[in-house]
Amino acid sequence: MSNKSEGFVEKIWDIFSSMKTGLFLLGVVALVSGIGTLVPQVSLDPEGADAVADIWKTLGFTNIYASPWFQFLLGLLCINLIVCSVQRFGGVYKLSFQPEPPHEHSALPQKIFSQVNSKDSEALRQRTQEVLKKKGYHVSQLEKEGEWNFTAQKHRLGNWGSFITHISFVILVIGALIGSLGGFKGYIMAGEGSVIPIQEIEIYKGQVKDDFMVKINSAEDRILPNGERDNWYTDLSIIESGEEVARKSISVNHPLTYKGVTFYQSSYAPGGLFTVKVNGEEYPVVLQNGGGNYFNAPGTNLFLVMSAMKTDPQEPVILYQVFNETSQVEMGQLTLGQTETIQEDYSITFEKAAGFTGLQVKEDPGVWMVWLGSGLLMLGLLLSFYWRPVRISGILKLEKDHEEEFELAIGAYCGKFNMGIKEEFDSIVEELESGNQVTK
Repeated sequence: MSNKSEGFVEKIWDIFSSMKTGLFLLGVVALVSGIGTLVPQVSLDPEGADAVADIWKTLGFTNIYASPWFQFLLGLLCINLIVCSVQRFGGVYKLSFQPEPPHEHSALPQKIFSQVNSKDSEALRQRTQEVLKKKGYHVSQLEKEGEWNFTAQKHRLGNWGSFITHISFVILVIGALIGSLGGFKGYIMAGEGSVIPIQEIEIYKGQVKDDFMVKINSAEDRILPNGERDNWYTDLSIIESGEEVARKSISVNHPLTYKGVTFYQSSYAPGGLFTVKVNGEEYPVVLQNGGGNYFNAPGTNLFLVMSAMKTDPQEPVILYQVFNETSQVEMGQLTLGQTETIQEDYSITFEKAAGFTGLQVKEDPGVWMVWLGSGLLMLGLLLSFYWRPVRISGILKLEKDHEEEFELAIGAYCGKFNMGIKEEFDSIVEELESGNQVTK
């Protein structure tokens, strides 16, 4: 590789390894995300997003989190975090498992510091190691002529807290990108007995790649004896190649997952099951209360809706309406089991009350990475805040001012929370001073 190429690579590396680059990218992502909370998003408010000025739509601000340029920003931030983590790895590893003992007194911690004198340097050295190991410290030492240098660490995994936190953000971003590019979000609103191909559900993000069907066996708004609502329940089946391959009664917070596609109970609406007879052919029809859907009688321009319903479980009553392309042509009331003739060769029978279920449907292939990233984020924060590394360093050598005495200079360091270890440090010094042939 030429010097020119090497220089270019180094410049790119320097840019992405810079903390300033990371802060800038993080600020831009935060700013854009803030705009996304103000501008209506297609996935959450289609009508509001449609009313936004064309310039915002063209720039992708009505679908910000799925826009290529936002994902590009996340990718740059991810690269920055990876480069910074790679650059820091060696230093964190060495600090944790290969710490360098101090060579000069100026390298010792000064805020928490003490000195211990002894006429027997070997006894003081052995006692220092014993006391530190007893209290859970890992001792790294270096022997030079007339001098013993050491660094002892406890909670050394705490050095990895910020590193793991940065890595967790990388994993979270990658997981979010995988979910955004490879998954989908959709919605089903269907009545009892409905069989819906997964390819035909309402999709507002992504694309469906699977090919199975969903059957709504039943939908129920369960009420407890005391009149309080228990939950919404949907008996759901997955049908593939004509066979039922999965079945579960789902409710709020208890979804069904099949091949990575998860069905969440989202809403419920009352409805009715009808038998519609047209030209001698019978059709089972489920209509939602309030005109949520309609039935177009085959061979006609007539549309049947259920406009209202008395939801008495013992004596349900419904109000129906029939429209042509321009106006209402029929309206009536039906009780349970009652049949009404709309026109010649066109009649309807109210069979029973039947629920409509609303299901959020989601496939997120990156969800496992999001969970992994979340777990690592919690681990990183716990290590950073509750497992702070403590470092005690010292130098033992012949003291020039006292004949035949050796001096141990020792200090402790715990980041910004130095005072939190002073009590333990004082107890270590006290044990060293209480040893045989050790004097302060």
